[in-house]
Amino acid sequence: MPTFVIAGASLAGAKAAETLRDEGFDGEIVLLGSEPERPYERPPLSKGYLLGKDSRDSIYVHAAEWYAEHHVDLRQGVTVTAIDRGTATVATSGPSGDGEVSYDKLLLATGASPGRLTFPGSDREEVLYLRTVGDSDRRRNPGRRPGRRHRRGPERRPRRPRRARSRQRRPDRRHHAHLG
Repeated sequence: MPTFVIAGASLAGAKAAETLRDEGFDGEIVLLGSEPERPYERPPLSKGYLLGKDSRDSIYVHAAEWYAEHHVDLRQGVTVTAIDRGTATVATSGPSGDGEVSYDKLLLATGASPGRLTFPGSDREEVLYLRTVGDSDRRRNPGRRPGRRHRRGPERRPRRPRRARSRQRRPDRRHHAHLG
């Protein structure tokens, strides 16, 4: 039975696995992803999920059970460290140590990395990048380090009703002649 390895458990990787099954591929599919999360869509990380309007489940490409139901071997937290085209294997590193996966077909769906800023001060801890679910979670729950207290923004206090202003204009004293 042929094995299709997809390096990169991203939106592209998950959709590739879905397409393979939809088009009748009945071999083994191994989906390798370096993040501890199952494949998710990145745009919601900076929109609805970050703002707390969308649930965490809304960001994922497929429900957790989809992978087992479609016989996709999803390996989370596993990084491809080398590809040996001569032996048709990928070397991996992950929570259970180093390993090797043989393939008949290999798809690289590793995505991109955000550009890094290079101006003075861009290496400070206050400069943040939003690329992963973890990054978004840290923005949703800032400063969970001991000894630091953070607020999400200015405290909202009820506004007092404004006093009605008199429509009567005060004379502008600069334009009155001085009587002497």
